[in-house]
Amino acid sequence: MNQFFSLKRFTLLVLKHWADNKKRYGLSVLAFIGLLITWFVFTMLTGFDNIPMGKAVQQITFFLSLFAVGTFYASQYFRDLGSRSKGINFLLVPASAFEKLLCSLLYSVVLFFIVFTTAFYLIDVLMVAIANSLPGTEKLAGKPNVINVFKVIILRFNSDSTINFLLFFFSVQSAFLLGSVYFEKYSFIKTIICGFVAGFILFCMMYFFYEHLLPNGGFHKGFLTSFRVHVDGVNDHLVQVPRWIGEVFRFLIMYGIAPFLWIVTYFRLKEKQV
Repeated sequence: MNQFFSLKRFTLLVLKHWADNKKRYGLSVLAFIGLLITWFVFTMLTGFDNIPMGKAVQQITFFLSLFAVGTFYASQYFRDLGSRSKGINFLLVPASAFEKLLCSLLYSVVLFFIVFTTAFYLIDVLMVAIANSLPGTEKLAGKPNVINVFKVIILRFNSDSTINFLLFFFSVQSAFLLGSVYFEKYSFIKTIICGFVAGFILFCMMYFFYEHLLPNGGFHKGFLTSFRVHVDGVNDHLVQVPRWIGEVFRFLIMYGIAPFLWIVTYFRLKEKQV
């Protein structure tokens, strides 16, 4: 049998994880639904956004809860590794590190996002219907409607959808998944601290790249970008930067962070296996 990946072994691992955690997952979903209902009722009673279940309320609720719940869940996935007895049991499970990583991605990325979005919309549709039935709602200029979270403008780089923002979420969630393997205790808090430091460094790199190496967004104006750099206070040198460098840099930031963190998580998990 292949020691790297076996579909049968992976399927058994997925079923085992569900059998071990189905009660906790079920209670967590019910708790999230209860908190969501409580929050929406609170916003309607306090008149938040002047319109019951307005667009702003739905957007803020979806994205803030997505980041809060998603990152916390990812940071707890490999929590057994923080305990000696549970860690030994986890390592003794007959599955490769790659299969355990795939199982974690299946639950913490794919299934989590599906369940979270489904639960949100079930409550959102219900609460919007209740908001529309409240006295005085018909007098409002615009009645509240269920928003499409994949088609809203919330940030400047979000020109027509939230796809970029969701890609950013998956990158952040991947960092917390790595933190659950790397840190034995207080992984959520330690990952937040490390994330702020790494984010600040990345921001400085991006700022330096766009503002100093590619001033005024010059790389969008042609295949080669020309600008002058003053060296040693003597001469001005003309530097040409290919346009594709900026495109590659942006592509890596948007699509490369999450896979890179998954790869790092795999090797860290593989070390644990040894």
